[in-house]
Amino acid sequence: MLALKITDIRDFTNKLFIGEVFDKFCLSEATVTTFNTFTIDGRLQKDFFDTDSMNRLTEHGRTHSLWKDIRPFCWSVIRGKRTPLSFRIVLHLSRSGVEAAMRNTDFGISSEHIDGLFLNLQFKNNSLLCTTGTSLKTFSMDKRPEQLWDDMILSFLSKNQILFERL
Repeated sequence: MLALKITDIRDFTNKLFIGEVFDKFCLSEATVTTFNTFTIDGRLQKDFFDTDSMNRLTEHGRTHSLWKDIRPFCWSVIRGKRTPLSFRIVLHLSRSGVEAAMRNTDFGISSEHIDGLFLNLQFKNNSLLCTTGTSLKTFSMDKRPEQLWDDMILSFLSKNQILFERL
């Protein structure tokens, strides 16, 4: 697990809520507290979609909304003159992203054994923390998938010029 403190909160939140930097991530859940607390469960509700739409989503292994589809709702709650009291957003790498990440490794763990690669974002008390998490479907002492995900996030943040301090 990687724990980071984001040092330029304004730049990060602009990239998160206005820009497209995080758009390819899936949303697990989001909670934003302003004058009320707003909670979003990122799981797709199969009954809402027609058969063709749901088939297109499931053939790509999608079970959750993409951040790009939920971002405008979160932004509408946050924007204004006052800073939110807090927010907590849990993003995860798409199934195809997990498969691509594991494709060129020799870990002995296939992408099918990885339940999720998570990015947890928490803003509270004017501080923004970013932590990574890895969930495996089976127990393993091998920490290489976790290290791979941590390295991917460090690379992602650097590539997108997001400033941070390791905790």
